[in-house]
Amino acid sequence: MITYYLIGLLTGVSLTAFFIGKELYKYYTKFKIQQKQLNRILKLNDRIKDFKNLNSIEVQNINMESIAS
Repeated sequence: MITYYLIGLLTGVSLTAFFIGKELYKYYTKFKIQQKQLNRILKLNDRIKDFKNLNSIEVQNINMESIAS
C-alpha cells in the first residue's frame, strides 16, 4: 500500500518538474531571442548615429572650404 503511494508521489513530482522545466525553457528561449533582437537594433542605431555624424562633419568641412574660397 505504501509502495503505491510512493510510486504515485514520485510520478507526480516527476510530471510537475517536467512541466515546470518546459515552461522555464520556453521563457528562457523567448528571453534570449528578444535579447538578440534588442542587441541588433541597438547596434543598428549606433551605426545610423555614426553615419549621420559622419555626414554632418563632411557637410561642415564642405561649408568651411566654400567659405574659405
